Amino acid sequence: MSTRCILLALFPIALATAQELPGGADFLTDFEVDTLREHQEVDQRIKAYVKFAALRLELIDQSMQEAEAGRGARIHRSLTEYSSIIQAIDDVIDDALARNRKMDGALEGLLEAERGFASRLAALAAEPVQDAWRYEFVLEDAIGITEDSMELLAEDLGVRKRDVLAEEVDAKRRQKESMAPERRREFEQEKREEADAASTHQQKRPSLLRPGEKLGDK
Repeated sequence: MSTRCILLALFPIALATAQELPGGADFLTDFEVDTLREHQEVDQRIKAYVKFAALRLELIDQSMQEAEAGRGARIHRSLTEYSSIIQAIDDVIDDALARNRKMDGALEGLLEAERGFASRLAALAAEPVQDAWRYEFVLEDAIGITEDSMELLAEDLGVRKRDVLAEEVDAKRRQKESMAPERRREFEQEKREEADAASTHQQKRPSLLRPGEKLGDK
């Protein structure tokens, strides 16, 4: 069975209506959003996103075979959605690293898929068509985003995790600095209260020692 047939079997939405997105500006269909809700495991979410990205490239391939008006705009939209999907995959991986969640070997399959995506995007860029100007800039973005994602996949996961955690700390610092003085004082007071509550809980931990007895006493 061809790749296209497999994709269409997995995604029973018609190609003509696959671009009807919830909320207007979202990059996933209702069906895709429901699919993600059903797959909370990191490896399954990554695999689902890979299928969504592949479907966008299939939509582009179909559009390239047509010569009707509006083709360039459809390709533009599919490329934009494809780029958002690849970025969403990177976000899923970063979150999994920060939360110490298992990915069960999904990254190897992802890297292989993205290599194929990169080849297809390069072929699209080399295609001499009159309306290429309508999507050439988002195509360049899609190629760059895919290459960046592959570079991250080739990076040591320990290094990537440290970078993610450092970015989180920096983001929290910037958020705190951007707060109004009054809100910043409230935020700092809340943190102090949380620290005090944690300290009190630590001091009140139950003990099997008798009154006056210390650790090390016989």
